[in-house]
Amino acid sequence: MTNNGLNVLREVVEKGFGMADMNVIDKYVCDDYIEHQFGRPNGKEILKMSIIGLSQAFSERKYELIQYAIVDDKVWGHYLFTGVHTGIFYGHQPTGIRVNIHVMDIVTIENNQIIEHWGVPDRLALLMQIGATGVNNK
Repeated sequence: MTNNGLNVLREVVEKGFGMADMNVIDKYVCDDYIEHQFGRPNGKEILKMSIIGLSQAFSERKYELIQYAIVDDKVWGHYLFTGVHTGIFYGHQPTGIRVNIHVMDIVTIENNQIIEHWGVPDRLALLMQIGATGVNNK
């Protein structure tokens, strides 16, 4: 696979997730893509709902690509996510806290579309930063 697969991943993460641009999701994610992330069902429409929820919970979202690898039909991406907790997230009221977590994504690309995804966001770090775990993160 060429860097075209990396471009697909970057568009989906940086514009689709970062800017909640559903046109990017429609273009680069197949309708019945398979999701392997814990607690996330398959399918593009479910993905769109997740992105909208994330955009409502965190303003000033940004995904910075730290490193990547391309192996056969898979693209691996390591991102740093930053944002401000300005909306309800998993039932937790907004705190106004700026957060940052690492996110690992692995996607299978076919015909310039993501057909399969494994996502590993550091949800514990995110929940700790917004005070949702009862554990002091300092």
